[in-house]
Amino acid sequence: MTILYKVESRREFGNGKDSSVFPHKVVLCAVSARNIIAFSALQSLSSHVYVCDIVTPWQYYKVCTSKSLINVLEWNASGEQLMLGYIGGRVEIWQPKEQALNVWQLHYHANIPSEDIIQAKFFHNGKGVAFNTQKKDHTYYAEKFERLEQRPTLTGFGGVATEGCILLSSSGLLAAFTLPQLHKLAPNSNSGVVPEPPLSGVSNEQIELTPATHSIGISRSYIEHSSIVPSASGALNIAYSIGWQQHQQLVHCFKVSLQLEGERIAIKSESLASIFLNTTPSPMESRRITQLLWTRVANEDVIYVVFGCADSASLLEQWTLTRRHQSVHALLQQSSAATANNSKPVDYVPSESWEQVAKLQLNAQISQLCSSRLNAADCEQLYAILQDNSVQVLEPGTLKQLNHTQFERDAEARFVCADLTPTSQMLLIFDSHAQLHAMQTPMLKQNASTMQLLLLLLEYCIVTGVDASDVLLLNLGNLEALVEKLTDNFTRQPSYVRQFYYANFLALKSNLCRAQQQEFDNLIILHAISSTFKSLLRPSDLGCQDKGPADNLAMKLAESVPDVDTVLLNLDPKDFTVEPMMLQSLQQLIQWVTDLALNMLNRLPEEVMKSKLSGKRASYDISRDIVAIGSLRELLVMIRIWGLLNPQCLPVYTKTMDNIDVLAILFRLLTRLAQNAAEPDELLLDECSLLSKQLLIPQPSKYNPTTLLSAQGYAAVKSGQLTFTSLVEPVGLQDIEMEQVVFANCVKDGVSNLQLGANPSTIRRCARCGFVNSANKVAKTSALKAWCNKWLHCHCGGFWKQIN
Repeated sequence: MTILYKVESRREFGNGKDSSVFPHKVVLCAVSARNIIAFSALQSLSSHVYVCDIVTPWQYYKVCTSKSLINVLEWNASGEQLMLGYIGGRVEIWQPKEQALNVWQLHYHANIPSEDIIQAKFFHNGKGVAFNTQKKDHTYYAEKFERLEQRPTLTGFGGVATEGCILLSSSGLLAAFTLPQLHKLAPNSNSGVVPEPPLSGVSNEQIELTPATHSIGISRSYIEHSSIVPSASGALNIAYSIGWQQHQQLVHCFKVSLQLEGERIAIKSESLASIFLNTTPSPMESRRITQLLWTRVANEDVIYVVFGCADSASLLEQWTLTRRHQSVHALLQQSSAATANNSKPVDYVPSESWEQVAKLQLNAQISQLCSSRLNAADCEQLYAILQDNSVQVLEPGTLKQLNHTQFERDAEARFVCADLTPTSQMLLIFDSHAQLHAMQTPMLKQNASTMQLLLLLLEYCIVTGVDASDVLLLNLGNLEALVEKLTDNFTRQPSYVRQFYYANFLALKSNLCRAQQQEFDNLIILHAISSTFKSLLRPSDLGCQDKGPADNLAMKLAESVPDVDTVLLNLDPKDFTVEPMMLQSLQQLIQWVTDLALNMLNRLPEEVMKSKLSGKRASYDISRDIVAIGSLRELLVMIRIWGLLNPQCLPVYTKTMDNIDVLAILFRLLTRLAQNAAEPDELLLDECSLLSKQLLIPQPSKYNPTTLLSAQGYAAVKSGQLTFTSLVEPVGLQDIEMEQVVFANCVKDGVSNLQLGANPSTIRRCARCGFVNSANKVAKTSALKAWCNKWLHCHCGGFWKQIN
């Protein structure tokens, strides 16, 4: 295993001595599906919660501060909401305001008076994708990744999954509540339902939720350690140990199911087979349970029990739930048949019991045990984080040691908590000083090349939508071959699959090829504009057309007619009719489309010359992308028609001659380029060279360089681990500014294509790629509102950072 980096905290989060004051952990951590790390730290007897991006681990942002001690940190499935559980019974759900990572707001809170929250989980939505390395050679995504059949934790009308949380207190009290659906509506939504007003920090508009409560057992006891995992049936499996039991010989197991009864949640708790721990000749007081972990390995329920021993050692046991058929006596068979309406006699009954299958003695205390987050039967691994600052990778079933990594020993700081990234490719560990340590986990043990496994992981990220930054931080080796294979596999998918995952594919490819970041930025925005413009089209006669206006336009453009006005004669203008006011609001997006076409054609002769002189072509060039060229041609035709409806929406240029028709020239050149994009003819290159003499071509916007870890950035430092200091930006990883722009002192909104001036009031910048977006929403039409709602996150998948 490779140690990637360490982020030193400069002791601003207190020191390890604070841990002796409180019996609970003072440092907790959790990693979301978007690779955002949330961690809590104790400072001046107050709990502070921070978040940071995995690619900028030195830059953290505060979520909140509380006098109560935090005992639970939990992300929801999408990585948009962060739940905090406190000693004292308070639960809070925080969310980034307008997806700005540095501004958080409290949405919901609930209270269970006089209770200590020890476990909390968001309801499972029933969605899941199996990761199977045996299917890496399959072509189609539907064959590679199988949807898991799992019921949601709580279903509403029509069987739709309901959002909510379930809590477990130290006294054995279960509590559950649902989250209002109103927060899903964007502030600019056209759904007809008035959304709740945006929250600002900790305001009086927080929603207080009233949880339903139920005792998990017949009697209440002091629960010290517990674990919750969703089952395929939709119920929640819970295991816990009672702290006051002197010998701790029993681990209680329960199945908890939830059901909506009107607007109220009904909680049902059912006892399962418990684990009777093995006794030893030594006194049981010499070891105590320190952690329970219930997980599923190869579709079997497994519970890991961690013991802390008196001699600073630890013991790990694995228990597996076995299901058997218990034979029934003949007399009982007749009795069963009589009570079953003369049904067939039952000669067996199913029974369940826990069996110990493996145990392992370690020479150091286990701070935390982590299991792989991938839903895979053939790549399960167990990670034991030890207090001597080492990590052991174990094989489930045998607890055989697969790997061992020793970090730098520190007499004051010791490892206290850890979590795996969504694809389980990185292990993030925090010590008692709240310092972050990151390490690369071992690659999956399969008879396959590293290239095939990385490709499968990246495609898994495309299908599931989880962030792939943890995969991109690895030393990817032959990056160009990986990108080429990823693109080739994507183009082989059916058209509807490509259309559904196209945005995820482009975002991933953009992060892979940071050298061509601007090219992919343009391609992603072009795709977003094309889908937005096409959504405005409505057929004039719904009963007479089998295909929509966009489909008819694509068929007409397949004939490669070079004159845009000739194409217009073969189209029904009523199908492209849009309100003039709505067209006026889209003028800046129309301007962006034509600016992109101009820059692409203007650079074409230079790019062709560079490829001929160097002998090789860039890994990606938008001017050679047939899909991008086709989208531009379609948009130019639509712009031509809309210009007849409202000339004010047409793009504006500074021309050397008044009789130049920019749209007609662009359409003609793009049509000729589409005929042979790989090898443009000399006449086309000559005409492209004349564009800069016919009109002033706007220069593309360049955004501020960003400092972040990337595949290229980490590959440049192969000797030893990287060391960062919190809140100190490492200059060595900063992207290089390529060239100056015309508006050097002006900030430009990359989403709306608007100049914001030299000192805009409020903007937000992507924490990963530096993309700029205005935080002040001025959308007045439904089309522009729909456009703004596409950018809840940056196109690269990163969160925004609000800058005042």
